[in-house]
Formats: sequence, structure tokens, C-alpha cells
Amino acid sequence: MTIGIFSAARAARAAVAVRGEGAVPSVERLTGQDMQALKDRAKALFIIDVVSHATGIPAAEILSSSRNHAGAARARQVAMYLAYITYQWPLARIGAAFKRDRTTAGHACRLIEDLRDDRRFDLELDKLEACLKNAPEPLAIVC
Repeated sequence: MTIGIFSAARAARAAVAVRGEGAVPSVERLTGQDMQALKDRAKALFIIDVVSHATGIPAAEILSSSRNHAGAARARQVAMYLAYITYQWPLARIGAAFKRDRTTAGHACRLIEDLRDDRRFDLELDKLEACLKNAPEPLAIVC
């Protein structure tokens, strides 16, 4: 799901509705920390969509809590790594945005960093990183 012209709160609410993650409190009752968590989740979903497009693995599989599909797990690790590199998020923030533990995010980042020794893999990650860095920030227009 791309963010487009939706505000972060609206994008997060739409993502919750589409992905069945539970209810989101009304925007009026959100604290600053809650708003940041929603914005982080929206960015994580955007990263997952970019990785999904690049790998051909459906976003739903990348988001899955199951570990039985190695390709989806690797794509999820790439997405976490891209959040770490592109946005310089700490591991706890990555874990929260991807609905995983911070230690899982750390494992993903170490694993993908080791895989960057492969020149082709490194070039592909550079392209994805450039794509994310050049993506526009969400507009503050509420639709």
C-alpha cells in the first residue's frame, strides 16, 4: 500500500482495515507516540510494497508471521534492513513497525549486511535504497 496523498493516520487506518490488524483509536485520541507508531507502520508497509515489487513475493506473504516460506522471510529481512539503512531507525523501532521483536530486526540486519558481499545482491539493494530515499514524504492532506 502506498501512502500517496493520505495523511499518515489515514494511511495507517486503511492499512489496518485492509490487513485486518485490529481497531485503531480515533485520531483525536492518539498521542504523539501513537501517531509516530502509525507513521512508522505506514513507512514499513511502503517498504514492504517496494520489496514485494522488486522480488515478486506478495506483500501478504512478507507480512505473514509464518516462517515456512524462505523467500518471504528473506524479503522481510531485506525490508527491515532497508528501514535500518534508509531511515536510520533503531532496531526497537524497526521491530515495532514490522510487528517483530528488536532481536529479530537485528538478526535480519546482520544477515543482509553479510549478504552484501555478493556484488549483484549489493547492487540490487543499492537500487532499492535509492528508490526509498527518493520517495516523497506523505502529504499532510486529509482526504
